[in-house]
Amino acid sequence: MSALAGKTAIVTGAAGGIGAAAARALAAAGARVVLLDRDAERVAAAAAAIAGARAYPADIADKAAVERVFAAAARDLGGIDILVNNAGIESVWTIERMPEADWDRVLDVNLKGAMLCTQAAVPSMKARGGGAIVNVASVAGKRISFSGGASYTASKAGLLGFTRHAAFELGLYRIRVNAVCPGPTLTPMIERNLDAAQRKSVEAIVPLGRWVLPEDVAAAIVFLAGDGAAMCTGTSIDVDGGVLVSNGSPYREYFARRR
Repeated sequence: MSALAGKTAIVTGAAGGIGAAAARALAAAGARVVLLDRDAERVAAAAAAIAGARAYPADIADKAAVERVFAAAARDLGGIDILVNNAGIESVWTIERMPEADWDRVLDVNLKGAMLCTQAAVPSMKARGGGAIVNVASVAGKRISFSGGASYTASKAGLLGFTRHAAFELGLYRIRVNAVCPGPTLTPMIERNLDAAQRKSVEAIVPLGRWVLPEDVAAAIVFLAGDGAAMCTGTSIDVDGGVLVSNGSPYREYFARRR
């Protein structure tokens, strides 16, 4: 039997990148998947590529929209077992010049959105005797962002704090809450924000020698969603190729200087 057979999973920010890869991986593990994204056309296309998947367009920073689509998903599929809070946006503004509205929007999507989706999923998970929530944070929450601004870094650090606190509160209901922290990951957002030379310079500091792929992150999400992580809660998995243990020097240059 597939590891997640009979489970229903909701993935936010699922029109592409890590979200779409997570939806595909969860489906491959046996789950029925629901894809959420504010881009209705792209999320419908992503869902169409997964047998039995459903797509719901929604802005996860909008409480009413979140409540509406989660209620529909629970009604249509009989409940919610797994939530992947993946939706996220970046900002390229420096602190000195950042518009207040830009800061607010990044925090609304990346942090408040995860809280709203968690709120909306918990009643169904409680009714089903438990569940698993996986928050897609970032190594930016433990250091700083490779391509985003201070608002992105702050939002991901906040998401890690939210993960720990939610794990404490929701453990009573056998709902596990964990996070994955991707390192530099080749997603459409990265490709928009970094040119080829910049991407090469980032790759040079990754000890494992390449960018993280969305599928690498998806594999960690599937693990945390499944019974293999039954006693894991309030923790995070770094899927970063070793970036957090790097000294920031181009990796091969470091060894070229050693004896």
